[in-house]
Amino acid sequence: MRLSMFILILISFPLWAKEPPNILLITADDMGFDDLSLHKHPYIKTPNLDALAKQSVQFSDFSVTPVCSTTRAALLTGRDFYKTGVSGVHGGRDYMQLSETLISDILNDNGYATGLWGKWHIGKTEGYMPTDRGFDEAYYAELYQHKNSTGFYNGNPVEHKGWVSKVITDYSIDFIRKNKNRPFFAYTSYLAPHEPWIAPKEFTQKFINKGMRPATANLYGMIEEMDYQIGRLLQSLEEQGLADNTIVIFMSDNGPWWDSSNLGAMTKSEWEERNPSKMNGNKGQSWQNGIKSPLFIRWPNEFKAGTVNRYVDVKDIFPTLLSLTETQLPKTNKPIDGQSFVDYLYGNTEGPNNRETYIASHSVKSNKEHFNQWTPIDDEARSQMTYHSQVIGLRNEQYKLILNPANDRDGYPQPVQRYILIDMQADPLERHNVISKHPVVANKMKVKLKEKFHQLLVSKTSYAPPVFVVGGNETISVVNGFGAATTNGNTISTAHHMTNMKAKGDSASYLIEVKKSGNYDVYFKQDNTDAAGILINVNIGQNNLSSELTELNLQKLGSVKLKIGTQQIKFNVMQNNSYKPWAEISGFRRLILVPKGYEISNHDLKMPQ
Repeated sequence: MRLSMFILILISFPLWAKEPPNILLITADDMGFDDLSLHKHPYIKTPNLDALAKQSVQFSDFSVTPVCSTTRAALLTGRDFYKTGVSGVHGGRDYMQLSETLISDILNDNGYATGLWGKWHIGKTEGYMPTDRGFDEAYYAELYQHKNSTGFYNGNPVEHKGWVSKVITDYSIDFIRKNKNRPFFAYTSYLAPHEPWIAPKEFTQKFINKGMRPATANLYGMIEEMDYQIGRLLQSLEEQGLADNTIVIFMSDNGPWWDSSNLGAMTKSEWEERNPSKMNGNKGQSWQNGIKSPLFIRWPNEFKAGTVNRYVDVKDIFPTLLSLTETQLPKTNKPIDGQSFVDYLYGNTEGPNNRETYIASHSVKSNKEHFNQWTPIDDEARSQMTYHSQVIGLRNEQYKLILNPANDRDGYPQPVQRYILIDMQADPLERHNVISKHPVVANKMKVKLKEKFHQLLVSKTSYAPPVFVVGGNETISVVNGFGAATTNGNTISTAHHMTNMKAKGDSASYLIEVKKSGNYDVYFKQDNTDAAGILINVNIGQNNLSSELTELNLQKLGSVKLKIGTQQIKFNVMQNNSYKPWAEISGFRRLILVPKGYEISNHDLKMPQ
């Protein structure tokens, strides 16, 4: 009788027999596959990452996307990034739609403590911040303040005297210590080695002593400092007795970049030394050196260290983590595009691999006037996006097809009628276009690529612009000037401003979601004086505000009465009253809405840049 009752208990509560694993996700920023001593870099020494790799399942063919935001969107949702609204970097094109569900949301709903420290880059106003998206704790580090890191801890501005790699490591270690008695998801998102290249002297001096230029010395020093901090982070797991039941993942968000705003570009010889495997490409391109990343996954109690040579993609990590934590995908979740590779982690690497990845990033092409990598992809821009002008591709385990590949270097394979086809198994360095040898394969992939492009083009949720929250939990509501839903006339989007608004009819429209009805004062913030003398009109629902802009950095435009719901703001140039012939609105940073009568202080203006 007692035995049967014991068996019944085991059957009824199987999950009690296994403690849920912790997850530590570590990402680097612009670190190349070759930027590790493990991968034969001649100068950089990364002993902690090398040791982690040797304890992990390593993936030799793991792809991310060519730039930061798009990789992070795919990583955290398991979906093709265009579907999430993320279609580039900055200019509002890096905002993930509020309807998306992140791995942090799901794990948090299933009892995990969740934290993020460092780079976020998928939205920076209310509703889009990490603590709005499933993270209990977050340090949003400003881009790219490597020395004396500044940012926002749980929404509040903070300043540090330490280097950013140390700061986010300290936050991570503290979080792990506080949550050692419950399952946690810790996302440590380093900013290294993204430019500007700068690192503590103790990590750069040895490279200077070798005769290296400051550019290279600081770049390499950033990577070695990051490795040192990762060593501290991994040691903290050991000290807390958590290493055996923590899944540790390390990856980069895209390939290496060759230029720095503070120290200039690498020389040809320096670039060759940095890339001993001699892969084609760099960050921003679909060649392997732009999208191939290290991937190390360690779980000592479960996985045997070794190398997996099967192809996997960044969007596969989401479903893999759900499988490893025995977490169900919510029934209301949007369909995911990734596939779990749990079998590979347990050593079962045989059988077919039907993964296909749509390759693209910020290189959206449209014939709309003034269109660039930050322009909103509105209806007019979509109508002038042709398939044959895009820089896109399709990858499966055997082949990679690229339409209009970057071809600005000697020795790269030449396209045939805009396409290249690479046999990734026979030619992983991408030296040969085999499209003429495999016309059947190429034609099938062309058809799939074109279908995928048009599916995304007609979907209203793909490429979607930000919807700014007004009257939510924050007193200060922000509508970033660079986050427009549509632009017209001479208006040009840039990474952090709306510019070139100078003639009647030049306009930009924004989407807002009003959470609380009432009266709001509207302010205009600019970063220069170029707009003085330009008469503008701001229309929100039934409200019209007209004002002649001055030289002031912050100026009140008037007051409006708003109802709850989704609405549009249209910011329109009415007349240019400046005597200066070249006057224009070139530094339009944001509109700020506050409850009527609220006095804005300098403290209020401290917000993510």
